[in-house]
Amino acid sequence: MTDAIFYATKSGATEGAAKYIARKIGADIFNLDKDHHADPSEYDRVILGSGVYLHKVPKTVTDFATRYADLMPNVSLYLVCAFKDKEGDDQLENISNALGVGYSVYFNNPRRMMGMEGSKLELFIEHLNNK
Repeated sequence: MTDAIFYATKSGATEGAAKYIARKIGADIFNLDKDHHADPSEYDRVILGSGVYLHKVPKTVTDFATRYADLMPNVSLYLVCAFKDKEGDDQLENISNALGVGYSVYFNNPRRMMGMEGSKLELFIEHLNNK
């Protein structure tokens, strides 16, 4: 099975999470702002990562989701956001529905979660490894 992570980042937190997840699952990695010709249809599994800014993902992420709408129900999404609890859950649900992804999770400060057993980040990686 070949995996790929496509992501967009502004502050670097989403990129850091993408690189960490890619190492853990053996995935190729593509920055949507730089790798304009990367094709997710060439992969068995696609993971999409994004930061959230003013309750929205960057245009590169929405453009990606629109361009590959037929793939989105099989895509796993992770969001890096400032919110947690109910606000984070609501934001995740709204963005996931708008993008049409099949599975999603959000992280608040993923750098602190790296290597922390039971963290949302490590549970997401475990989910990916068990798929």
